[in-house]
Amino acid sequence: MLTRSVLAKRWQQATIKNNIIFNWVFGENRALFKGLVERLFQRQVGNFAALTSERSFKNHQVFYRPRFDTYGEDDLDNIINVELQNENRHDLEKRIAIYQASLTQRALAAGQSFNERKQTLIAFLCDFDLYGRNRPVYKLKTTVEGQEDILVDRGETNVIFNLKATDLAGLPADYVALLTYFNTGQVSDDFTAAVDQEFRRLKGNDTRREYFMSIESIITMAESYARQEGHEKGWQEGRDEGREEAAKLLIEDAVQNQRDLDSLLTSLKAIFKDQAHIDELLAKYYYR
Repeated sequence: MLTRSVLAKRWQQATIKNNIIFNWVFGENRALFKGLVERLFQRQVGNFAALTSERSFKNHQVFYRPRFDTYGEDDLDNIINVELQNENRHDLEKRIAIYQASLTQRALAAGQSFNERKQTLIAFLCDFDLYGRNRPVYKLKTTVEGQEDILVDRGETNVIFNLKATDLAGLPADYVALLTYFNTGQVSDDFTAAVDQEFRRLKGNDTRREYFMSIESIITMAESYARQEGHEKGWQEGRDEGREEAAKLLIEDAVQNQRDLDSLLTSLKAIFKDQAHIDELLAKYYYR
């Protein structure tokens, strides 16, 4: 187990590029999420009645169901998902396809024509250069083979943002300001000032600090357990068992100390990708 002083230092050093803090800042604030989306996609979007948690969607007992970092549906028929990815797991393109499939299931209601399909937009903010070309933005498009000038309109937008890019020539000023803030914490316009204000508010919140430290402890415990068990059961199985045991402790702590459920959910989402599994853990240890 990590000592409290080590955990406190991690909290102190955590920036907006920490997944937990990113989810708190943009996943709980409609205005900041809207501003983030408009700067990433360089288009106006509507207003968000709420930023919906994947927890509210129907479970599936067999097939994989992704857990989104931030997700919103606006009043202009856009369904939007923004993800922060700090580590290259060499599966990003396939992951985007699965995430798009999940959004597409919610893009058309029964009885609607196909032309009424909602637009689905996915952005991945990557702290690495997936293709190694030093381009700040990679827009993924579907074309006709042999006729690449023909673009296939599937009603979806997929964009990979390279936070490590150094050649920012020609980019919109508001996106450059956002990228600069993510990498350095430097505030240079009204939006990054608003993001920084929320970031500092969260960093000054004792409850958030305790949740962050609990999550960091859980992740470290799970990885340690996985290393011990991995020789016999395989890395992933051991890692999953370790995380579940640690998550149980986190849930029990929340119950005993009457912590806020929304904050608990955010913490659990930082550990597990599958919301169905989170619901199972809550049913087993929280709602018992």
